[in-house]
Amino acid sequence: MKARMHALKPILTVLIVLVVFLTACQPAATTEPTQAPAEPTQAAAEPTQAAAEPTQAPAEPTEAPAAPTETTAPPPELEIDTLKFGFGVDPVFAPHIVAIQKGWFEEAGFKSVETATFSSGALAGEALAAGEIHLWTPGNVPPISMRHNGLPIVVIGTNTLAYIEKFVARTDAQIEQPEDLYNIRIGLQEGSTASAVLNNIAEAYSLDINQFQVVNLPPPEELASLITNEIQAFIVWNPWPYLAEQDPNVDAKILHDGRTSYFPWDEGSSVQVSFTRSLWVASEEFIRQNPNASYAMAQVLLRAQDYVNDPANREEVVQMISEFMDQPVEQNQALWDDYSFVNVFDEEYLRDMQEYTEFLFNAGRIDQQIDPLDYTYTGYVEEYDPTRVKIEGKWQP
Repeated sequence: MKARMHALKPILTVLIVLVVFLTACQPAATTEPTQAPAEPTQAAAEPTQAAAEPTQAPAEPTEAPAAPTETTAPPPELEIDTLKFGFGVDPVFAPHIVAIQKGWFEEAGFKSVETATFSSGALAGEALAAGEIHLWTPGNVPPISMRHNGLPIVVIGTNTLAYIEKFVARTDAQIEQPEDLYNIRIGLQEGSTASAVLNNIAEAYSLDINQFQVVNLPPPEELASLITNEIQAFIVWNPWPYLAEQDPNVDAKILHDGRTSYFPWDEGSSVQVSFTRSLWVASEEFIRQNPNASYAMAQVLLRAQDYVNDPANREEVVQMISEFMDQPVEQNQALWDDYSFVNVFDEEYLRDMQEYTEFLFNAGRIDQQIDPLDYTYTGYVEEYDPTRVKIEGKWQP
């Protein structure tokens, strides 16, 4: 018995060691899985928070669509792609020239701009009414006359104040007293603002308009006739007075510049005889048939007008218009101070228009006096700058 127990002792020892080993290992194996799932539990929390981010992210697309509403809509399609202007040869046309040369009409959608010159305001007005030109830029007498005679034209803006028709006479004309004006031949273009200026000179010095010796001539012929002494004086706008003073073939002097007298009997006196303003004039038909094009045209001209009127741009503008019109820069530098490119509808606009309406009526050239506001459209200027419309026009497209 004792021998058998002795034989089993090694076996029991192995069993005991094995049980102890298994007992020690089994808890450690079960503990690790118990703690390990804790990590997925926290990791799962991250997707829960991450999922919250898309909940906030969609807010960005919600705000993004608002941007297109702030973007300016593309300009409406223009009804025509070529503009046609009635043109002249003096600085009055500076806004038109600047807009053409800087490409602003093209920016507005027009492909080209054509210009045409006319020997008289009447011919230009007829061309406007016939649709041969889209914009006319005359002094205010011709459009007032034409409107009263049934032509459907509309004033859409003032291009520049132009109280600058000048009375130019030969120095040997022997003008010493007002009555001496009866003894000379005076050239002017009948039906233009020059006719109104001569009438106002007569009124200012208590003279009889019917006693003047008036010769109807276009400006270039006025200068030629002054040189040959066929006329002894003329009334005309720039650049002809300047050219007369510069011409070596004649000794001429400005005796009135529209607002100030240089006549011997009252030299230096303020006597306004000109109420001329250069206007933007279009036909009713053009505006109504081409609302987008006429609006775009006006806005470009207003932009150019402001550029021209800025003293900082004077040198550039004078150089530009001189090259465009093939004229000496010094000539337009000398004339530049005559102009004020201000586009305002106010009491002075109404006064200037009424002054010449009354002149035409008293001269028997019109049989009634139509309110200038009846054919004045202030919408384009008001759209550009509401502060420039002090008096609203009555005409509507």
